[in-house]
Amino acid sequence: MENKFEKGPEKILTKEEVLEIISRFAENIIPVRELSDEQGLYLLEVSVPSEKVGEVTQYEYMRKGKFPNNNESLLTVIHVVYYENGIPVGGNDIANYNSETGEWEEVK
Repeated sequence: MENKFEKGPEKILTKEEVLEIISRFAENIIPVRELSDEQGLYLLEVSVPSEKVGEVTQYEYMRKGKFPNNNESLLTVIHVVYYENGIPVGGNDIANYNSETGEWEEVK
């Protein structure tokens, strides 16, 4: 019987792999912020300008774990936040990484 708690460490994605995943949801992405630790990338934020003045959509990749500056996530996730005139007006998770299958699962 397989013990699911004894799986190896979660795969650490590269910036290029994360950008490829985000590009499934958005075009014309502009990298805004990137943070890494000794294991690799743990935070990547990209923006997508809107045709409407003052509106921006931001996508954020966050690797599972605890990191400096109170960055913490229970799951490896891609989150979207909608901004109007610099103020967040909504957002939600759009994809979660399933470490058992090694696949991204779109949040419905």
